[in-house]
Amino acid sequence: MSPEPHRTVAAFRAALFAAVLVLGSAAPGRAGETKAPVVLQVAPTGAAGTGRKDRFADLPQALARVAALRRQGEARAIVVELEPGTHRITAPVRIGPEHSGAAGAPLTLRGAADGSSRLVGSVPLVPATLPPRLRERLPAVARERVRAYRLPEALRREPAFRAPRTLRETHPRATEIFDAGGALRPAQWPNPGPDPGPNTGWTTVAGAAAGGLDFTLREVPGLPDLSQERDLWVEGFWRWDWLLETIHVAQVDQRRRRLELDGPPYEGIREGARMRVVHALGALDEAGEWWRESKSGLLLAWPSAGAAELEASLAETLIRAEGARHLRIERLRLERARGDLFVARGGEDIEIRASALAWAAGRAAVFEGVAGGGVSGSAIHDIGASAVRLVGGDRASLRPGGLFVRDSRFTRFSRLAQTQSSAIELDGVGAEASGNLITDAIGYAVYLRGNDHVVRRNEVARLIHGLSDTGAIYAGRDFTARGSIIEDNYVHDIRTVPGMEVKGVYLDDMASGFTVRRNLFVDVQQPVFIGGGSDNVVTRNVFVASSPMVALDARGLTWMKPALNEPDSEFRTAFASMPLESPPWRMRYPRLAQALSDEPGVARNNQIVDNVAIASDGLALADMADASRQIILFNTRLDGPPPPSGDLDALVRFAAGRGVTLGLDPRALRRDGLPASPFTDARR
Repeated sequence: MSPEPHRTVAAFRAALFAAVLVLGSAAPGRAGETKAPVVLQVAPTGAAGTGRKDRFADLPQALARVAALRRQGEARAIVVELEPGTHRITAPVRIGPEHSGAAGAPLTLRGAADGSSRLVGSVPLVPATLPPRLRERLPAVARERVRAYRLPEALRREPAFRAPRTLRETHPRATEIFDAGGALRPAQWPNPGPDPGPNTGWTTVAGAAAGGLDFTLREVPGLPDLSQERDLWVEGFWRWDWLLETIHVAQVDQRRRRLELDGPPYEGIREGARMRVVHALGALDEAGEWWRESKSGLLLAWPSAGAAELEASLAETLIRAEGARHLRIERLRLERARGDLFVARGGEDIEIRASALAWAAGRAAVFEGVAGGGVSGSAIHDIGASAVRLVGGDRASLRPGGLFVRDSRFTRFSRLAQTQSSAIELDGVGAEASGNLITDAIGYAVYLRGNDHVVRRNEVARLIHGLSDTGAIYAGRDFTARGSIIEDNYVHDIRTVPGMEVKGVYLDDMASGFTVRRNLFVDVQQPVFIGGGSDNVVTRNVFVASSPMVALDARGLTWMKPALNEPDSEFRTAFASMPLESPPWRMRYPRLAQALSDEPGVARNNQIVDNVAIASDGLALADMADASRQIILFNTRLDGPPPPSGDLDALVRFAAGRGVTLGLDPRALRRDGLPASPFTDARR
């Protein structure tokens, strides 16, 4: 026999032997076997052929089968496949311990590979006849274009279409109306215009009465008739340009342009405050607006061109995981909830990955008290308030929670709660936000509370425009919230309108013990701001056309001194709530227990070391801040025209040409290749 056939036979025998090994390893009952998962299919809403035992008419039915299998002792992984198409729900789908998987054998909710499986909390609206009495109240331009629809009974029963949005309630539920392109808005005056921003879509307060309940609108043309409105709202930056609040109107005096509110805004109303009227029939004067009447259950809307079919959000939440373990959600599009899309409380090892979450009135995903898990590789956009909230671990013992948001794209979040909202909110201990792209919204990128979080390798751009006294990455008002690291991020194009000011990293109101290192700031109005805090480290950052490089004040010695000394103040309450004398805290923060008795108002021991400023000013001190109480060393300033914004190759050449080696590689900080959203509409 020739050598070639010998090799062929040998190869065949080896392949056959390998196949036998594989078959043997998959045979039932063998130690270490990997069993194929149980697969259950869910048909889209209205589909036929759901009589098979492994194909179900909706997700709740499939999950009931999962619970039954678990009761019968099924220990394999279970995959619930949502077929391509729309899967409608009108109430939250609950996943609990009875559905849970095990380590290595999770329960997985999975959509189609092409991203076409949609789990939505909205229902189609039925067309109705537009009553003449309502038609006559419409602006003349709208009378031939507005259509009437009948609302579901659950929405008709509610006296108001939304709840108030105030400082302490930033994500209330709200009725939303959708066409194929996304959410329409309640009819408002003034209209936002083609390019919404801080100077369009607003009028101003001419004067306000004491107590903050009554105010007068500035006299401008076009004010609609508000006298017959029964569900009228106003939203405004009533006192501060960092807080937008939406409050119900109790009474209208049309002749005097005077409005009385159901409750006062935070710290009252100032003359000249930006505000607008929301949900007024007389303001329904352009496409993309709607108004509803509770007594008749009618919705009036001017649909977008070619989009006469409308839907209303009905489900408060889409998925509610309560004590679930080892849960995966993959390749799903979660859309259209009156509140949050996904909420997990308790349990462990829960992850949303390779999915798209959009068009929630509240938040996209909430993880509270979950041990390990989070969001990865997903596209999140058009969210009403904060997008992802992570709260895990135990602050008393400083035990980390293992929660994360990784490699995801965030756009157009905070579209309803435009202030006090963020793409990512980290609370508790040891959460991670890494590798994300966070752009094009009015909210923060990251809001930090608690201890030992990591914000790493994110690109943050074009946020908080039109606000003031706020920051893209924000923390503050708790001496004990220490140990977090902000590193290797690319923060750029963070500016606002003239007369206002914003920050890149804002360590507000005595925030202490943070590390800000190896970040690149390009065209950021105030890139790092330390508002009275101590023990912060700012090192090896690069600042390009961003001034001042670092701003530091000692507000605890000036205007903020009373808040530090009052026994029942927010600071002292937070301080008293942590066991600072316990071994974990004394080991980690040995001097923290004495912080409020040892010159608490002094900003000290902030390390500003080895930073590079290009076409940027250096350190700026204010409010009695003392440079001698800080460590300020080896910072370099390079003058000359800065490289073009966004040209990171030119930035490297600029520094090298001046004999400076940057402490980071700017080109590695871009977050390219992240998942694009399957949604195409950019309606705000």
